Amino acid sequence: MTGPGQESSERPSGSRGERSRRLKEKLRHWGRGAQEKSHWVAERLMDRRICVGVTGLSGAGKSTLLTSLIYQLSHPQKAQLPGFAPALNGDLLGAELKPALDSGLPVFDYESCLSALMSHPPKWPQGTRDVSAMELHIHLRRHGRFRGSSPKTLILELRDYPGEWLMDLPMLRMDYREWCRHQAHIIESDTRAGLAPELVTRLAALSPQAEANGSELARLWNDYRGFLLDCRRERKLSYLQPGRALLDEEDYSLLPLLDLRGFNAGELEQLPETSNYQVLRRHYEAYVQGQVAPFLESHFKHLDRQLVLVDMIGTLFAGEQALDDMRLAFTHIADTFRYGESGLLSKLWRPKVNRLLFAATKVDQVLAADHDALRQLLGQQLQQTFTGARHRGLPIFSEAIAAVRCSREDQRNGRRMLVGHDLEGRYLGFENAEISSHLPREERDWSHYTGAAPPQLRPPQGMDSGSIPHIRVDALLNLLLGDKV
Repeated sequence: MTGPGQESSERPSGSRGERSRRLKEKLRHWGRGAQEKSHWVAERLMDRRICVGVTGLSGAGKSTLLTSLIYQLSHPQKAQLPGFAPALNGDLLGAELKPALDSGLPVFDYESCLSALMSHPPKWPQGTRDVSAMELHIHLRRHGRFRGSSPKTLILELRDYPGEWLMDLPMLRMDYREWCRHQAHIIESDTRAGLAPELVTRLAALSPQAEANGSELARLWNDYRGFLLDCRRERKLSYLQPGRALLDEEDYSLLPLLDLRGFNAGELEQLPETSNYQVLRRHYEAYVQGQVAPFLESHFKHLDRQLVLVDMIGTLFAGEQALDDMRLAFTHIADTFRYGESGLLSKLWRPKVNRLLFAATKVDQVLAADHDALRQLLGQQLQQTFTGARHRGLPIFSEAIAAVRCSREDQRNGRRMLVGHDLEGRYLGFENAEISSHLPREERDWSHYTGAAPPQLRPPQGMDSGSIPHIRVDALLNLLLGDKV
């Protein structure tokens, strides 16, 4: 039987043992982390690691592109990548997907996306609604001058985030008053107000100095979120804030006051804390500081290159306003990225985006003869937007791709047409309205595209037993990685 003296003498020993165990575990964890960090530093210094941000404006097919890209690199014996030199020369040995080192972010769900594409019948992967990260260890054959060929590995770190989040970044450069005036200008200068005229009237009637009514603001927020969703669904608009309202049902209660006439900045700041202006200003600042700023700091500081996917076809056939809105989105995100080549130290701790790529997706919806015109249209939008960025030495590239090719060209009665299956699996053939390499100059000329949007197509059958067909994913890989391999 243990006496009181023994019991009290054993407790400190057990406690010391537990503390010792915890300390050893912490030291092992620190050691593993330090080793991983040292590998990360060495890989960046030796130019064996590159971090690419991947995002897409609404409906651009980001999950599908990532899945196709990973599959092509992981299965070089099945891939058809003649535009990517390592694959063409037989130097692409394969790739392995791994969690991103020291990111703390969830891994992109590649397996689920691939299963959807290769199911019977095939389905499109679910769109991502949150940020994720992954590493693709690309194994390549290296040709030495004296030792023959030997393997090397390029680590492609992919950081995937919703394009809706990108639309929020310009809010970091605006206070609440500036944002209200900016939103009022956007709503008044285009036809989006016609989607919800009653809501716009209610927002315009919301007095900055009136006592805030929580119930009324909550109703307005629900209606405003529905308005943003309609802008995206019905008008194919891109520049919508707050972007997170399009992805989740959180109560951000972030509303623009559309009529601030008669108030200067000082007068607005002096309004009571319970006024509409002050309450909504606090909601705005909480959103920017709690959602937008942490995303910028944690995500963009790692990027070497950025890929932005664009549904250029859907936007073009939605009309002039949708295309103008896309250009507006480009304009306001142009200064988000840190441009230029990274020096030795900044390459480790504060990389800069040294290459910016835009890709028009789903080009399998139009005839091959229209692919170049589509790329030229995208290039025109970028030229109007990124002039300042080009002057700061940032190379900008545009491409037109289909991550998964769903159609093939056929000829009937002497006319070229596309054939494939719609989303319900029905076989169909169709022609697209010819795409010009220049935008219509007159409003009446937009009628050429009105009501002529090509149908949405289902992924092709049989990919589980062969390769994933694509259009110019190899060219995209060459732009992303060609100088690194």
